[in-house]
Amino acid sequence: MYQNRSYQDLLNYNPLMKNTYYELEKQRKDDPQPPRIRTHQLVKIPVVYDEPPDAQPRFRWMTSQWYFGEPEPHMKKWDEKLRATLGRVQGGY
Repeated sequence: MYQNRSYQDLLNYNPLMKNTYYELEKQRKDDPQPPRIRTHQLVKIPVVYDEPPDAQPRFRWMTSQWYFGEPEPHMKKWDEKLRATLGRVQGGY
C-alpha cells in the first residue's frame, strides 16, 4: 500500500497527520448567520509511478468547504504557518 511503509510509519514520520485543524470564518458585525468553520488535515500524496523506490513520502493539506458547526474538542486551531512549513520542508511543489 505505501511501498514498504505502514500508516503508523507515516504518522511517526510526520506527526501532523494525527491532528485535524479548524479555521473560523471571519464574520461581519451585521451577519445574522452563525459562524462557519472549515477543517484542514494533512494527507499523503499517492505514489507516482516514476518516483524512485527510496523517495521520501510527500504530503499536502486537504481543506474542507465552509460549513456551519462548532469545532470538536479534539481539533486544534489552524495556523497558516503550518502550510508554509510543509512547503519549506518539501521544497515546494
